[in-house]
Amino acid sequence: MDPFNFEQHSMSFFHRAGLEAWATRRSNDFGVDVFAVHPDGLMIVQCKRNSTENKVGRPTIQQFKGVVEEQNAHRGYIITTSTFTEEAIASTALTDKIMLVAMDDLVRWHAEPPAF
Repeated sequence: MDPFNFEQHSMSFFHRAGLEAWATRRSNDFGVDVFAVHPDGLMIVQCKRNSTENKVGRPTIQQFKGVVEEQNAHRGYIITTSTFTEEAIASTALTDKIMLVAMDDLVRWHAEPPAF
């Protein structure tokens, strides 16, 4: 699946939850791949279509925290086809605004859609 199709696929989970959601353009998206409107506020998503051994690291989390702040988002999701480094998980634990979604979580989302 190419990266844009992965973004579209990730967006479908928000649609299935009854939320208005849309993908951004293919490039120069300023760190946001999907927007979703939740009753509590704007949610933003960054998608990382990585190989299994290419974990998402702390720099990605730190950068995304800035994007969440800039967008005044209620919540931000980083969705990956891989997993996250321990440092990325520790950085995420410092805020309640960022949610990490690894490949195992995506598989569960197919069986049981999340309640955002």
